[in-house]
Amino acid sequence: MTETNLPDYPFCLPSYVAAFDDGQLAQQELKAETRSWRSEGYAKESDVLIFDHHHGAGIRRRCNDDDINRILAEPPPKVRFILLLPTVHEKIADTVARNPAAAKVLRKNELYDEHAGDPADPEKASAWIGDQFNISRKSLFKIMTKYDIAPAACSHIRGQEQIFGSRARKNQENKITSFEFWYAIRARAYYREVDQDADLKMTIVTKYDVASDTTVVLLKYRSFNDLPCRLKRELISKVHELVMQPTTESIVSNPFAITLFHFNSTAQWYRRAARDPRDSVRNEEEKAHDQAKGNKNEVNAINVRRLHLTMRNLDQDKLQLTFILGVIDRLRKQHDLFYKLVERVPVPEDRDWLYLRVDEEFDRLENQITYFRSSIEDVSNRAQRLLDLLFNLSGQQNARWSEKVGLQAMHESASMRAIAIVSMLFLPGTFVCGILGTNLFSAEESGSGGDPGTPFKVSSRWWILLVTMIPLTGLTFLIWFVWRSRTESQVTKKIAEEDFQREEFQKDVESGKGSKKRRRSLAALAAFR
Repeated sequence: MTETNLPDYPFCLPSYVAAFDDGQLAQQELKAETRSWRSEGYAKESDVLIFDHHHGAGIRRRCNDDDINRILAEPPPKVRFILLLPTVHEKIADTVARNPAAAKVLRKNELYDEHAGDPADPEKASAWIGDQFNISRKSLFKIMTKYDIAPAACSHIRGQEQIFGSRARKNQENKITSFEFWYAIRARAYYREVDQDADLKMTIVTKYDVASDTTVVLLKYRSFNDLPCRLKRELISKVHELVMQPTTESIVSNPFAITLFHFNSTAQWYRRAARDPRDSVRNEEEKAHDQAKGNKNEVNAINVRRLHLTMRNLDQDKLQLTFILGVIDRLRKQHDLFYKLVERVPVPEDRDWLYLRVDEEFDRLENQITYFRSSIEDVSNRAQRLLDLLFNLSGQQNARWSEKVGLQAMHESASMRAIAIVSMLFLPGTFVCGILGTNLFSAEESGSGGDPGTPFKVSSRWWILLVTMIPLTGLTFLIWFVWRSRTESQVTKKIAEEDFQREEFQKDVESGKGSKKRRRSLAALAAFR
């Protein structure tokens, strides 16, 4: 099959019904074009990890296009895992490892191993190409047509949707022939020291064939950068351990039991990732406590930006954990439906030990993730309280500064008041002298022989100055005092009226008799103030 004569998935499948299946969306998602890093390009030659388990024996194979053709032609094993591992968009792990502070934090929190490479980018590759699948387009089409994967799962395989989907098919005798479900969950972490997110999306597409009692699982591990390489390698090692264990044969009849390891690894990832924001918030809290003890410089040392980023990422973690809890709830319902439709055991009391064990795992995972979400909420609340405390401490500093400025303004006001009183004291006399222009004081030149003299004379009407200046000065102070008293009385009266109207309005509101007119008048009065 060449690239030019590929089948139009899913139109070539016998299960396709135009009225129900989203075939057009599947065609759009599976195009060869790379629109962004969310829709990877296809490899020219496949390099896919395939894990098979059959009758207690497991096998791991790295397959190219010819190997995939040969494997698909073989009888299906009991369980088959097909790993779709696209390369990351950015490779920054080497840069992070060279940062001593970041490497110390990552090693402490067990989030990253600087000696572990990306399993999607093997060492034998001649050149690294970002955003590229490890499978060719024709091989992907062969796998999806061979197992008749639901078209709705295509948006998970190429896109970034996080929705839960399921499909059960029946034959003409109204018996279940296959049971499918697909979903995606995320494991997130925020590396504070390098200001980077480690976000790994795990897409799981599972199909169970009733006639052959076989299960095929398509796994896709997608991340923007190579920071979650440790988690990716851990997931692959768990797949390897699962298929190699002889005891896996006892659980292969339940497709829900073989994908639970994703939730275990994700829960542990969130547990390790929660250490760093908790330590970050604790460090900032200690700075705030030092400020409360009197160390005035510590409040400026609190990193508000880091607190904000921590809260932002904690909110995203809570969102993802809430979604994971929703996925577990949907899986629990689908698990119950699987036993009703496929196993034909409607009563839970009559079901086998495997149902009870899987249901027990769902309970454990749900409780564990709920606890982690509560822990993240606690750290987020502590960060929010720290921001509020920082705001209050800043307010206290501003209040003390305002108090200092107010005292200084009071002293300056007292000085200006003294200057104003002195100016008012001399103002009437200056006014009288200027208007009347009376020469109450004079000096005449006298003497001879070049010996000048300036005898100073006082007019006999000098008392006119005192008679006019003193009453005018008193009148000026009296007018000023009366004007000030009247203004203060009006202000006091207006404040009293406002308080009275507010009390009356509050009484009307409490008694349910408030009028719209009074509300408008009070609002207008408040706006005027």
